Amino acid sequence: MAEFLSTGTLLCCLAICVRLLTYRPAEGARHRHGVAWCAWLLIAATGGQALQIILQGAKAPTSSWQLMLLVVLLVTTYRARGNVAHLFGVD
Repeated sequence: MAEFLSTGTLLCCLAICVRLLTYRPAEGARHRHGVAWCAWLLIAATGGQALQIILQGAKAPTSSWQLMLLVVLLVTTYRARGNVAHLFGVD
């Protein structure tokens, strides 16, 4: 079970991190500093969690609750096409 949780958490974190890193704003889109900081924090958190799992393997602290939260974040991130402003409903 720990192997499944670690693998699932790793894949979710990597997918979220890559999607946020590859986001391209539309032509003429406004830059919002607060949203940019939120995006940076999400990238750092998911990338850091992925790195921790890669380094520690199945011993890395993960839980089924964390995995469920990451799955929801993954789905919403991909539905927003990586747009953190859209993700949080900022106009």
